[in-house]
Amino acid sequence: MWQEFKDFALKGNVLDLAVAVVMGAAFNKIVSSLVTYIIMPLIGLIFGTTDFANNWSFMGIEYGKFIQAVIDFIIIAFALFIFVKIANTVMKNEDEEEVEENTVLLTEIRDLLKEKNS
Repeated sequence: MWQEFKDFALKGNVLDLAVAVVMGAAFNKIVSSLVTYIIMPLIGLIFGTTDFANNWSFMGIEYGKFIQAVIDFIIIAFALFIFVKIANTVMKNEDEEEVEENTVLLTEIRDLLKEKNS
């Protein structure tokens, strides 16, 4: 049982997932800082207040912080979309190259078999 767990935990997919979670957390901090310290102050200047997230509230409902969280989400989602799109393009190109190589090899094998049978 221990060996099975060890094999599972040390598989590439699990390690890749762990790295992705750590990188995602770090990326989240970067985007949150971007939104908190750069984007929200600019929005605050547009609307006449310097602390948009903390000053915009109504009856205890801090909708400014909610808007800030929505902006965080949109930026993270867009960045992930771009990353996945690029990764899929790279992987597709590699797959196409592999298919092309396999096709060439299969063609050579076919030709060799034809020569052998002739």
